[in-house]
Amino acid sequence: MYPAGFYPPKNQMVRNAPPVPDGLGIRPPNGPAFNVPARPGAVPYAWTVGSPSTGLVNGYPESSTSTMPAAKSLNASVPPMPNPGAAFPPFPPMQNFPSAPGAQILPPVGPPCRPPLGSSPPKVPTSLTTSGQPQATGIPSASAKCAPKSTSSLDALFASSNLIPDMSQMDLSSRGTSDLLKERHILPPTPVEPPTVVLPPPYDSSEVCIQPDVLRCTLTTVPSSTATLKKARLPLGLVLHPYKDLKKLTILSTSVIVRCRTCRVYINPYVFFPDQQHWRCNLCSRVNTLPEDFYYDPATQTYGDPTRRPEIKNASVEFVAPPEYMARNPPPACYVYVFDVSTAAIETGYLKIFCEKLSAHLSSLPGDTDTLICFIAIDSALHFFSLKSGCRPKHLVVTEVDDYILPCQADVLIVLHKMEKEVREFLEMLPELFESASSPHLAFGSAVSAAHQLIASTGGRITTFLATLPDTGQGSLKNREDPNMRAAKEVQHMSAACDFYKLLALDCTANQVAVDLFVLSERFVDVATVADVSKFTGGYIAHYPSFNICNNPTELVRFADDMDRYLLRKIGFEAVLRIRCSAGFAVHTFFGNHFVRSTDLVVLANVNPDSAMGILLEIDDNVDCRVACFQAALLYTTSHGERRIRVHTICLPTSESIAEIHNGADVQAIIALLARMAADRCLNGGSLQASREALINAVLDSIYAYNMCLSSKQFGRLLCSSSLRLFPLYVLALLKHKAFAHGTSVKLDHRIFEMCNLRIMPLYYLMLDIHPNLYPVHSFSSEEDTPPLLSLSFEKVDRHGIYLMDTGRYLFLYVGQAVSDTLCQSIFGVTSYKEIVGGLVKLPELENVQNKSIRKFIDQLNNARPFALPLRIIKEDSASRELFTSRLVEDRTDSTLSYTEFLQHIQKELQPR
Repeated sequence: MYPAGFYPPKNQMVRNAPPVPDGLGIRPPNGPAFNVPARPGAVPYAWTVGSPSTGLVNGYPESSTSTMPAAKSLNASVPPMPNPGAAFPPFPPMQNFPSAPGAQILPPVGPPCRPPLGSSPPKVPTSLTTSGQPQATGIPSASAKCAPKSTSSLDALFASSNLIPDMSQMDLSSRGTSDLLKERHILPPTPVEPPTVVLPPPYDSSEVCIQPDVLRCTLTTVPSSTATLKKARLPLGLVLHPYKDLKKLTILSTSVIVRCRTCRVYINPYVFFPDQQHWRCNLCSRVNTLPEDFYYDPATQTYGDPTRRPEIKNASVEFVAPPEYMARNPPPACYVYVFDVSTAAIETGYLKIFCEKLSAHLSSLPGDTDTLICFIAIDSALHFFSLKSGCRPKHLVVTEVDDYILPCQADVLIVLHKMEKEVREFLEMLPELFESASSPHLAFGSAVSAAHQLIASTGGRITTFLATLPDTGQGSLKNREDPNMRAAKEVQHMSAACDFYKLLALDCTANQVAVDLFVLSERFVDVATVADVSKFTGGYIAHYPSFNICNNPTELVRFADDMDRYLLRKIGFEAVLRIRCSAGFAVHTFFGNHFVRSTDLVVLANVNPDSAMGILLEIDDNVDCRVACFQAALLYTTSHGERRIRVHTICLPTSESIAEIHNGADVQAIIALLARMAADRCLNGGSLQASREALINAVLDSIYAYNMCLSSKQFGRLLCSSSLRLFPLYVLALLKHKAFAHGTSVKLDHRIFEMCNLRIMPLYYLMLDIHPNLYPVHSFSSEEDTPPLLSLSFEKVDRHGIYLMDTGRYLFLYVGQAVSDTLCQSIFGVTSYKEIVGGLVKLPELENVQNKSIRKFIDQLNNARPFALPLRIIKEDSASRELFTSRLVEDRTDSTLSYTEFLQHIQKELQPR
């Protein structure tokens, strides 16, 4: 039965028990109200809204050994700052929102899945490790044992004195130290790569590595104690893209999903096999029995070494879940489309474009033959449509929007497969039906509530389009924007005006319904309030400012391309996500579009591949292991009704050295986490000024902490770890971003959307949004050339050149006014600069090296992402020039500092110490 040399387990096969209540199974929301508890004694990096920011360092009490003077304002662009250590005061313990009396709150699935502190791992029975057994495979037991690190008497003295070891005798260049004031243009010519994780043996396998665009930690060397984290003054957290489209993802269909019986972690590459019958959990150290099925390798279809299993060779895997992971039979995919047909919405012309796109992709929508679809139109009334085979659509109008009566579900919720022809005919006539719409009012809240009630029994996705302020029916709002306050330091009305949309989101989440929101208007629609229905259901939010089918071709192309992606991309229903951490670590706060059910579990009624999240971590106990592991498990239902579990695991070394922690810092992950924290603060009632100060103080904290590693004063120098040399630049770019800029006129809805977008953007696109890539494309000499990255300063822009800027959402092709006629001819096919047509264009296809090279490079940028980027040509003397120059974040403006001035301001604040 078994091959030669293979030793089967002595005892009978022991299969893993089905998931216990603290697992990832969906549970009906019928329990008591549950508030996320504050962890006693926890010292978070986050903030408490409105709390004074004195005597704190990133939310921590200042050490008695040092004090920091109050920051002084350099000019209006850099606000007066409190103690530079007061970066982010602590978060409120309740992560979602205070609910109205009697509101339904989802209950916790169960207690946190971590072993109790102080509990010892179970011992391996001596009878299982006799000399008659074969040698262990995988990680050797002696090297994998997590024992306390040995410390010298000198280290012990430093530890007892609460001091940092003297590093003055070390070679700073070898330690990766940078002097920021000596590097005028600090941006490297190639894209910034994430730092390399160096794991100690035996975890240092080069074959196993999590993809950095799926899961990254802000610190690739993790502090091993709360005290070390305080001294490092850097945020500890994860940036997670759980449902990213992966070209190589191992999907396993096994009879047994192996999990730890104590902490419920999924078996992964970082577990240890003391023998071929057991495995030791890398999170809680429990020794578990391997089921017999785990010896079977599906790749080779043979029995043998368990370390050959795909679960052990891949940091990201997806399991096809067995029936015990299902709380109910998976319902069919269900899509409801809610159209704004008020006067302002019809004027934009969006309805015709969307109906054409939906009709073209109707047969390709994610789902099976039982997929359901429904259409609702709204102005001052609710418009339902009943489609039946062989009959004209029935138009049902409900004018009583405050207390409406729903039509029969069977009449308006139809099976797409059976009625595809009728649906296409309906989509063709829908724009004409409302082309003469004359109602300026909108009952948006009533329409979303009605759509939710129609599909509450099945769950699904509600897609809404909004171009008018909801001013009638349930959830009606008033215009509260003051145009005169757009450039003020303190921006008002960044939080919701009422709780209606939050409470509606609760009901939607309880019934596994997500709401996606597309805003297509330059007018004020109060995104801060209506977006709550998407934020708390795992929904998606998009904004197309000044959208008009006739007057704004840029947004028209972007909207059309986005609809192609939106309608065809993968979708997961009934999703929950749990984060599990090594003993001593815990989740503090989640940032993204979701509902927090318990301290380490969030609910996403829908999950899509274009949304990410951030997770702030805390250390609640000293860590005596050489590595720390974090695992994200996403349980969801596919559009074909299959329950799956996608698991991502990351392993990082731990250290007590401040220098090692700083040298291993991931600056882009830190910026992504800080951006989400700052946006979340503003959207939950915090002030814009406080968020800006927190971002500046984060830079001060990091530089101050690193310089504390140096025993001697470094006068006239601004030293930081080389891994964090771009930190001040990225923070300056974030301060100039539309979400946090002051001194410039930014419409309230635009600002709020940018904040909402920062909370869910994957890291790669978030960095492009904050700090775009700028390429000189006039110097192409062959099609294989890759242009270098340029600093975002006009000093790098030559009037004789042509430059391509990638902002993540748009491509800007900037043409200098003194460009030669030869370049104009070879790239644009015109004889002079004056003949170049600005605006949205497609480059002509010409048979020369420069034209081919630029077109090929643009195609490469487009092919590297799942959506197309609209190209816009910007001439130096055109009115749209500001779109390009406003992204040059290293330059000074009337209300902001240049990069050099920002560094001088940082140095000035650090000098008094």
